[in-house]
Amino acid sequence: MRNKNKEKIFLDVLNDKCPMPFVKTKIALEALDKNQNLIVHISDGESLKGMPSALQELGYKVINKKKLEKGIYSLEIKAK
Repeated sequence: MRNKNKEKIFLDVLNDKCPMPFVKTKIALEALDKNQNLIVHISDGESLKGMPSALQELGYKVINKKKLEKGIYSLEIKAK
């Protein structure tokens, strides 16, 4: 997973229930280099509402949040 080029890593947590999306996202972010971004596909709901602020408290930055389709969102998170 280590690469000097900027790359985006994908994580799908659509079928996970809270708090697993946050746990899996945090683990994935910890494995990234600082020049990499993590793209997380997440369902609308409690996990989506709380994840951006929880990640910010840990020093990560959500650089893009977009709705892909009804009830499904994509978060792009910059590794620290």
